[in-house]
Amino acid sequence: MRLLIPALLALTFVGCSCQRHAGETDDAAATTPAATPAPQAVSGPSAAELRALAIEKKRNEAMSEAVDTLHRYLQRIGAGEPEEAGKFWGYQRAPRGNEESDLRTLKNLRALKIENQAPEPLDKEPVPELLRIPVELRATLEDGENRRYKGWYRLRRNQVEQRWELTGVLVAATLQ
Repeated sequence: MRLLIPALLALTFVGCSCQRHAGETDDAAATTPAATPAPQAVSGPSAAELRALAIEKKRNEAMSEAVDTLHRYLQRIGAGEPEEAGKFWGYQRAPRGNEESDLRTLKNLRALKIENQAPEPLDKEPVPELLRIPVELRATLEDGENRRYKGWYRLRRNQVEQRWELTGVLVAATLQ
């Protein structure tokens, strides 16, 4: 054991024949991380694609907000709260009687089913400021009578208050 220690010390100073010397290369040296080329960074979407995605997201959110506004308005009508429903209109305007048929005057309304189609932009903006939303309504009265209405509502984005307002309507009763 005592002879082993000096022999190991001698090998550390002299060197071993299995050590590599400067300038020698082989396959093992070629696979070191420094010798391998860096992998190409995975490229994400371009700036234009990110902008397009952001605009599409804002567009979808705007249309969803407009539909939500219309549904809240119609729920107020269905609940028999015309004064509350009037707050959804822009320009301090309420629809005239013939614009919504007799929908606002129904007193014995039990249920109002609302079905809308996709909003239709009325302007050329990437995120629309004016929309028309086609609707089909089914009113069930307390006596069991069913009435159907079909038409559209027009909404605009109020830039000051950052909310959607109703600006026009054309809804008519349909025959069953």
